[in-house]
Amino acid sequence: MAMPGEIPQEIGRAYVQVLVGCLERAVSYFQRSFEVQITPDKLMFSGPTGASFSFDVLGTFHHPAHVSEVFIESKGHKDGSRVFEGYKEFLAKSYATSVGYSRHKGDLFWFLTNVPFGSTVGRNLTSPETIHSYLTSDRNEKVKSLLDSSPIDYDHVRSLSERVSVCILTDSFIRVTGISYPVKYGESIYSIIKLLHGGRIPPPTFYPISSIVAEFNKLDNPDKILAGKRLHIPWYGLEWD
Repeated sequence: MAMPGEIPQEIGRAYVQVLVGCLERAVSYFQRSFEVQITPDKLMFSGPTGASFSFDVLGTFHHPAHVSEVFIESKGHKDGSRVFEGYKEFLAKSYATSVGYSRHKGDLFWFLTNVPFGSTVGRNLTSPETIHSYLTSDRNEKVKSLLDSSPIDYDHVRSLSERVSVCILTDSFIRVTGISYPVKYGESIYSIIKLLHGGRIPPPTFYPISSIVAEFNKLDNPDKILAGKRLHIPWYGLEWD
């Protein structure tokens, strides 16, 4: 049983797939490469204090003007009350990775969530001044555990601010857009639908959804899909209770 304010495990796992999958539908230059649950070695790092941490997804951004790796932290929430804490931790991870690993000093760092937050900060949410304050004077316990008393270089914060993005993909937007999902070995449409909906099949039954997936993706036989194929999947929201 999850404590009040916590994200149930299946809901949290579903939101990673849902938010990243919606991002792939919405941003034509982005595609995921690795996920921490499958290839943790690609997404695990150590901060200045020696504490280890990870991102959820590593992807690539193949924009004609800029090709880069993208580290993604994806947080699904019921409301915005706890998002700021996760965002500050994400900034500490991004700073530690960018400073401590030379091959990533020019990479992108994206924070995905489904609920609006930081309205009082507005467009300054990714400004160097705001990021610097979250890593220094306004840091939380997670930030302290990752950075401790390590000096924060403002010039590097300024560089990082140009590579950090906040993407707020609301549940209603995801329902309209749908999800791009790369099929993994052994998965079926049934198991994918359950994963994306927190372990449940949306009502009324599975079969109408299977027909929609087949139509979206021009599948001759929805019972036979190959690993590696990318599917456009509809999404119907998550039940938290």
